Amino acid sequence: MYSNKTLHRRQRQQITESRSEERFSNSLIRLNGQSLHDTTGNNTTTKNINSDVVIVIMEGRGMSEGQIGIAMHDVRYPEIHLCEFVDSKEYTTLKTMINVHEAYDIVIQNGNEERGSTKLLGEALMTAFPDASLQSISSKYFKSERGERQLHSLMNAEVSTVSEGCFRRYLALGALAVLLKYIHETRCVFFRVKSLRIKEMGVDDTCMIDFVSWESLEIIDTDDASKARKCQMKQKRTLMSVLNHTVTTNGYRLLRSNVLQPSTDVSIIEARQEAIEELIAKPQLREKLRKTLLRAHELDRVIAMCIQTSSSWTVRESEAKINQIIKLVQTLKVIQGIRELLESARVKSQLLNEKIEFLKDPSFDQIMDILLEKVDDTLLDGRKNSLHLQNTKCYAIRNFVAVQLDLARQTYEELIGNVEETGAREIAEHFHNNSSVRLSFSQARGFHYTFVTRQAESVTIPRHFLEVFRNRTTVTFNSRQVIACNDRLEQVVAEMFLASDVIVCDMIDDMQPMISVLYYAMDALSSIDFLCALATYSELRDTCRPSFGESFSISQGRHPILDWADTEKTITNDTCLTRDRRFGIITGPNMAGKSTYLKQAALLAIIAQIGCFIPANYATMPIFTRIFSRMGHNDELMRNKSAFASEMSDAASIVQYADKRSLVVMDELARSTSTEEGIAITYAICEKVLELKSYTFLATHFLDIAALANFSNAIDNYHFLPQIDERSLKKHKLLRGQYRGPLYGFELVELSTFPEEVMEHAQTLANELRAQVEDLERDYESERRRVKVFMSHRLRESAEYFMETYGENWKTEKAAIEKMTSLRNYMIEELKKIDSQEEMDQNE
Repeated sequence: MYSNKTLHRRQRQQITESRSEERFSNSLIRLNGQSLHDTTGNNTTTKNINSDVVIVIMEGRGMSEGQIGIAMHDVRYPEIHLCEFVDSKEYTTLKTMINVHEAYDIVIQNGNEERGSTKLLGEALMTAFPDASLQSISSKYFKSERGERQLHSLMNAEVSTVSEGCFRRYLALGALAVLLKYIHETRCVFFRVKSLRIKEMGVDDTCMIDFVSWESLEIIDTDDASKARKCQMKQKRTLMSVLNHTVTTNGYRLLRSNVLQPSTDVSIIEARQEAIEELIAKPQLREKLRKTLLRAHELDRVIAMCIQTSSSWTVRESEAKINQIIKLVQTLKVIQGIRELLESARVKSQLLNEKIEFLKDPSFDQIMDILLEKVDDTLLDGRKNSLHLQNTKCYAIRNFVAVQLDLARQTYEELIGNVEETGAREIAEHFHNNSSVRLSFSQARGFHYTFVTRQAESVTIPRHFLEVFRNRTTVTFNSRQVIACNDRLEQVVAEMFLASDVIVCDMIDDMQPMISVLYYAMDALSSIDFLCALATYSELRDTCRPSFGESFSISQGRHPILDWADTEKTITNDTCLTRDRRFGIITGPNMAGKSTYLKQAALLAIIAQIGCFIPANYATMPIFTRIFSRMGHNDELMRNKSAFASEMSDAASIVQYADKRSLVVMDELARSTSTEEGIAITYAICEKVLELKSYTFLATHFLDIAALANFSNAIDNYHFLPQIDERSLKKHKLLRGQYRGPLYGFELVELSTFPEEVMEHAQTLANELRAQVEDLERDYESERRRVKVFMSHRLRESAEYFMETYGENWKTEKAAIEKMTSLRNYMIEELKKIDSQEEMDQNE
């Protein structure tokens, strides 16, 4: 019999709202792409895109012009994200957020009802996301008052992170009203009162990296991984793939979000570093945690089941609920194991101890008691074949809990006995008890016969049998009697699922007051997996714990992707930018390592701000709030943009939005125009970036740009030497000063089929031009001053590092003495080089 509260709830769900206003779903206007959802039911018609993430965008008008409010929900998970921010005219921040959360079901205001900006928003999103489902809806549905009421009604205050100011963000609240209505209409999903975790996202507590840089810096592979697998393509090695040692889906999601949007909160970063350091020191604990986490299931799916209600009641939904209840029992056992491991290890990390406190909540035991009162956990472990999995769901609820369920089980057991008896009889009659023929079971076909043989194509199956399918080593077939039993079994299993669903719903109702601890458990498990993954990476590589300050200094840093491929062949390079000397110009030949070095600097900064150790001897760096990259561009025919237009668009974003807390890496700026224009544009952009005081690296083939160092003490020149041969000790090694080596372009041209006379004439002209430039007078006094200023910064940074590492007596440490001595000797050598060059010029 069904309980009264279950019947009442189902009756309430079946009540339809009779309103006079136009139906919401009929007001949706598709702007591009295919319709992701059939609004008449629950079926989805996605095409290789993630249709589970819905984002609703409301743009400000009048005094609020330029402000964007968004509400976002992944229907697979029990969270809604709200955010309101000021964006650029190109909607850079909005596009990045859509890419981070992989939101491809986008709803905006109807541009025909608005003036100007909303139409521009629709056009910008259609251009940036041509494969997305972009729809518009009338502005009358963006009601902030309704959104505020729903926020109060649905928010679980214990686990939500919503400030008082959020209730005054009318753009985000208006988007929330449409989001909930959209999910209701297109997914037929309702949320229980006080059950949702609603997060207020900020754009100031993370480092913003635009999605163009994700691919140019090789942070993630923007191509569809499933498409790569389908085409048997080798997936591209990226920063994400190098760091990814997670064993859970939620751990992977947390790692991905941090890689794409690193933290800018030093306290969070240092807490992670402390936890990672302890996990590195305790490898046995780390491996036990990872092994235990492998048995955990996604709690967010369980929570979604607990907080969502549907107007339909189907066998498939009932089966899914039983599955989630089974997974919840198994995951609660994992939580207990994780807690015991951390407690027995007596961890000292504050972050890990916080997770222990979350997992020690007595509500977990209360939930387990509620479940084990009606769930039989003795069947949850064992064989994992198809029949066992079906039996696990059929017998998940204990006996004598529901009369209807017990009766259905009796019928089920009788049918199982009948089909086994029928199978044994038919095998004996038609195959004379051949051991190669057996009765099998699968979810798709139910009970059927399998004949294992090496001659599958030639073996004869009696005409008595139907549905014959031949594979390489097996033949599968069935009989009318077994098919009839399968049909009856399917009906009985459906009855058991529906009867079990009533018990499951009652348990969900009993767990509702304690649902918040499942949110905490979900966060704790994903964080532990995330920290274990970073600790695993840090131990496998030769890494150091970076510190944070004003300078961007890395000793013997390695490119993390190249280092993962082959540590022994990876070339180490130093990085040094300070607040006073914050601009590095890198010159050198093709294929010498300029672009790779720029990527290395940016990737190491990202890894550090995740909280992970970095592949280097030691490092100290600022906290960057934005990372800009302008790497190589080709023509964008689909967007009607030339390579020059694309790179100037990127450069414009840098000039407009970079500041003193930004890292900028620019590779071959203005390469796609004439030399005169390219040098002029590069000069102008460099001067502007200098004014912004951003930490900047510029790689260029324009050797004249290096002359900027003569006019600003904030600039340092670096260069790479050409790769002369495989034994060259200077291959891919960054050196100080402007490039003054051979005319490196001719080395590559000589490998082609150019006529010899053309090559000789070109070299003659190039040597004459270089001689004219070198005849210009050099300012040796400025060079000496620049070396002294640079070395003073290096000495101060090294002193701070050794003070932090060894304490007040650092001056007596061998490592400190050797480092300071090497810096002094380096400065003496540089000054001698300048004196020698000046003397040579005077003699000439």
